[in-house]
Amino acid sequence: MTEPPGASAPGPRRHRAAGAGGLWRRPATDGGRGRRAAFDGERGRRAAFDGVRGRPAATGSGWWRTGPEHPLPAPSVHPEGSRQAAFVLQVFILTVFLFPSDTVIRVIGAQGYVAGITAIVLFLAWAVTAILGFHDPVHTRYPVRGALGFFWIASLLSYAMMPFYAPDATQRLSADRWVMLLIGMSGVILMSAEHLRSWPDILRVVRMVVWGGAFSGFVALFQFWFRWDLKPYLRMPLVGFEHDGAYSGFQARDALMRVSGTANHPIELGVIAALILPLALWLAFYDTARRPLRRWAPAGVIGMCIPMSVSRSAILSLAVALAVLIVLLPVVNRAKMLAFLPVGIVVIFATTPGYLRTILGSFTGAGTDPSITNRLNNYPRVWAAVQERPWLGQGGGTDIAPDATKILDNQYLKSAIELGGVGLLALCLYFFVPVVAALIARTWFTEEAPRALCAAIGGACMAAGVGSFTFDAFSFAQFAAVHALVVGLSGTLWLHARRTDSRRTPTLPHEVSA
Repeated sequence: MTEPPGASAPGPRRHRAAGAGGLWRRPATDGGRGRRAAFDGERGRRAAFDGVRGRPAATGSGWWRTGPEHPLPAPSVHPEGSRQAAFVLQVFILTVFLFPSDTVIRVIGAQGYVAGITAIVLFLAWAVTAILGFHDPVHTRYPVRGALGFFWIASLLSYAMMPFYAPDATQRLSADRWVMLLIGMSGVILMSAEHLRSWPDILRVVRMVVWGGAFSGFVALFQFWFRWDLKPYLRMPLVGFEHDGAYSGFQARDALMRVSGTANHPIELGVIAALILPLALWLAFYDTARRPLRRWAPAGVIGMCIPMSVSRSAILSLAVALAVLIVLLPVVNRAKMLAFLPVGIVVIFATTPGYLRTILGSFTGAGTDPSITNRLNNYPRVWAAVQERPWLGQGGGTDIAPDATKILDNQYLKSAIELGGVGLLALCLYFFVPVVAALIARTWFTEEAPRALCAAIGGACMAAGVGSFTFDAFSFAQFAAVHALVVGLSGTLWLHARRTDSRRTPTLPHEVSA
């Protein structure tokens, strides 16, 4: 067959190997620009990875530009469905930010909100793909899952010891809901870590979580400036659900009104915004396929959630997240961030009268602040409970405050009572292993965009761990969901980095649909 004029020379013979969702093809030369990998699968745009051998498949999509590759052997178990995983995770993120977590199915209780049920479905879907052979979890190894597994062991041991401590009916139900929360968090982590196998699908998920946070910020803006709450209207489609909120969407602090957006509490809104803002900034810098307004507007709205929450926890979490991100950004973007930060702070203080006085008073007036006084007064109670059951605690979720003065506002102290010393160690690993994993994965990438994404994820996970010193994090369902998602993204970045051949360099995505 005659080649058309100007056609490139024929490349090497194509090889076929079973992969995730299609066939791998050996690339041909491409007009002097090097060999490109092509994938015959859904829309021809996804990359997948050999879950058995821990090596990348000889193909790329969107972000990958490949050099000469050798054909890879077919895996014994074929991981599939990266695009489908991205879609169900997008649906989960939509339920997290669209439907308030204080609206539940009464018979299930606090874990019966829409996103909680969706997260449990994600866990079941992950289990089914493993059982039916579409995914091989045994050979897909990464540190985050080890930390999650240890957290499960500590929680189940504590649960098994509960009958010896004669818990009441309320504590038993709360312990069951703790197990349901773990199932939901596990589903989000495992699905995002092990089934997001292409860069365009990771990008879709990151975009969705950023826009979800921006939607919550948009609701908070109306609450803060117009004293109008959209959440009652968001509850209206939830037929069969009941409003079970213990908190109001508005809380006064000195001269300011604290708002919660679609979260359950202003602290939760602020800490979640601190987790998501590094991802929003990463998109603003690197998602250049979209117009500047679409990239920077979500970051601006999410950033405004911090002052609108009027929360020390949010400010602390934001400082940690931005410190990690700024230090690890490339020099040019780091300079832009350092130049903009003072401007942003001045804008916040100028547009929010009384904010500076309120925030300074919350930090300097600790001796007269009742929230801090209550925390200090609870330390003897915590120490007595830990001494009584030092190793395995009294059961996850069983430390139920009889009134507001007994709320610990510290997830580590709460877990020390409920899960004991073993559970406290497991909690620390659950919070900080994803940080280490993301930062190690960063060292294995060579291109700027994925290295910056690792820094953003590491900063978000670090902010969650530090912020949990100042509020009982897992008592807030939206925080637990968002944190599980960034932990899962840390896992998938580790797997991508481990499976990335040194001759590959990921490049920026173009033409990736939402």
